[in-house]
Amino acid sequence: MISKHNLQKIISKYNLNGLVESVKWVIKDKFLHIIFNTHNKAMIGEIEYTGIDLPDSEIAIYDTSQLDKLISITTGELNLNVVEHKLIIEDMNYTLSYPLADPLLLQTPKQVNESNGYHIECALETEHLSNIIKAKNALASDHLIFTITKNFDGDNVLTIIFGNNESYTNKIEYMIANSNIDTSVNPMFNLPFDSEAIKVVMANNKDADDITMKLNTNGLLKLEFEGENWKSKYFFVRKAE
Repeated sequence: MISKHNLQKIISKYNLNGLVESVKWVIKDKFLHIIFNTHNKAMIGEIEYTGIDLPDSEIAIYDTSQLDKLISITTGELNLNVVEHKLIIEDMNYTLSYPLADPLLLQTPKQVNESNGYHIECALETEHLSNIIKAKNALASDHLIFTITKNFDGDNVLTIIFGNNESYTNKIEYMIANSNIDTSVNPMFNLPFDSEAIKVVMANNKDADDITMKLNTNGLLKLEFEGENWKSKYFFVRKAE
């Protein structure tokens, strides 16, 4: 059994409001592992959930949005089972049948190479996520820029810029005060990333107990979230200039 709330929570963290539709659910010893990427390969993600009551299997979901619509009509605790290439979902009133795809037809995203490590690390709070989301919504820019600025004490601080860097355009700068910055970092870097994808990831992981952001100044951003029985992580590749 799994609650409707927990199942939809798992789905939201990879479906990301429709950014990712086709994935493989890999289940072993009631441990669910999903690796996924966006169509443009600009983001690769991974989610782990402990306590899904399904037999060891590899379940290919082709249209996650449709599956989520089916689940939305259920209530309370759900019983899940796989019968004849279909995912069966039952509550006290409904029996839902969702046809599964052939796992061989879905590509597994490549693993991200983290061997070079990260130059900047930040422990975030839910308030940080809310502030970044509000800044993104205030400006319709399709990217945000990570850079280094100085705070009132003259210390280097990781800063997120929304809008263009030019002085004649609307711009929002958001400093993350608890930035842990490697002293070898050249503070002159400017790294653009997909602001919409980052916003959607943050919005769907605001229930996390622990949140970490890591940045490699060569162009790799990592967001990690952890809750009571789940973990998720997302890798973003910098946008081209």
